[in-house]
Order: sequence, then C-alpha cells, then structure tokens
Amino acid sequence: MYYCLSFCPQLSPGLAESIEAIRKAYDPTAWFVKPHITIIFPTPDSVGEQALISHIEQVLSGWSPFEIRLGGFCKSRDHWLFLTVKEGEAEMKKLYRELYTGILADGRDFSRFVPHLGLGLFLKEGCTYDWRNPRESDFDRKRYEEALRRAEGLPVSESISVEKFELTAISDEVVEWTTGKRASLPEDAEDAIVREFHLGRRGT
Repeated sequence: MYYCLSFCPQLSPGLAESIEAIRKAYDPTAWFVKPHITIIFPTPDSVGEQALISHIEQVLSGWSPFEIRLGGFCKSRDHWLFLTVKEGEAEMKKLYRELYTGILADGRDFSRFVPHLGLGLFLKEGCTYDWRNPRESDFDRKRYEEALRRAEGLPVSESISVEKFELTAISDEVVEWTTGKRASLPEDAEDAIVREFHLGRRGT
C-alpha cells in the first residue's frame, strides 16, 4: 500500500463539471480519483502510517489557509496535461519543500515540482504508462492538442481557498500501473481517505 497527500479543491459547479468532462474523456484515473493537487506523491507504507500522520500534522500546524487560482497549462514529461496553479504557486512549493523533510527527506530536486491538477494522460493506443521512463514515441500529440483546446476554455478565474488536505491510501497495483509493471489499472482501484488535515490545527 502507498500513501498520497492531496488538496481536493472545492470548485464552482460550472468549473467542476467542465473539468470532470475533460477528465472523463482523457484521464484513466478519473473514475476513482477526485480532481486534486498532489503534495506528497506515492509513499510506501513502510514509512509507518502513524509516523507519516504525525509528520504531516507537525508541518501543517504551522500553516494558515491561503488562496490559489488555477490558470495555465503545461505538458509533463510523462505525457500528462496539467492545469497549473497560477496564483499561490509559491505557497504550494514552500509547503511541498517543508513536507519532504524529516522522514520524507529523500534528496529530491524541488525545482521540478509543478503544482497542478491533472486533466489527462496522452499515450498512443497499446503503449504502457511508466512515469519514470517516458518515451516520446508513445506521446499521442493529436489527442493532447484536442484536449488542450477544450481545456483552454475552462472558466478558471475563481479564487480557491486551500484549507484541507487528504491523506489517501492506494494499492500496490495502482502504483504498479504508474511504473509500467501493469498494462492497465485494476478494476477495483480506489483512493481511500485515511485522514483529513486542516491547516493550522491537528488532523481529524
């Protein structure tokens, strides 16, 4: 099992519906994962659930709610279309750096973190996803450009309050799909909430 920490924005009905329509068309995880901005990426349960919860509580207790705005798009190296954070990016990056300390410190390159909400994955038919070793020849440019045109019409001007993060558990099989060990997601894939954390106070 693996853990992730994410912010699931409360979006206006119009924006939420538009994003879900794009994700259902292009994101293979849309049927079991809510729109989200990941701040701790898949971490094996060998770290210890309670130790991880305590670490997150300690970091987040020093934070108060802050505002972000979505806006802008980019393609990730592993062929995702990202809706990026336009305002509040500096706060998201600072929080990311603080969380990857202590038991999560791993020497990662913080400059590579792009706070984002994933809209779709663009692989040619028959290609296997592997975020660690993406191949440019697998990229479905035609579908990506089609999705980007749709995404550019999203009404993303609203301010979004970052107040709560969710620690979720995902199965080994889902992570195996992200690393190319499985050709498809398991039919029983789920994103189960383990704990909620509210900025400025202890998790509940």
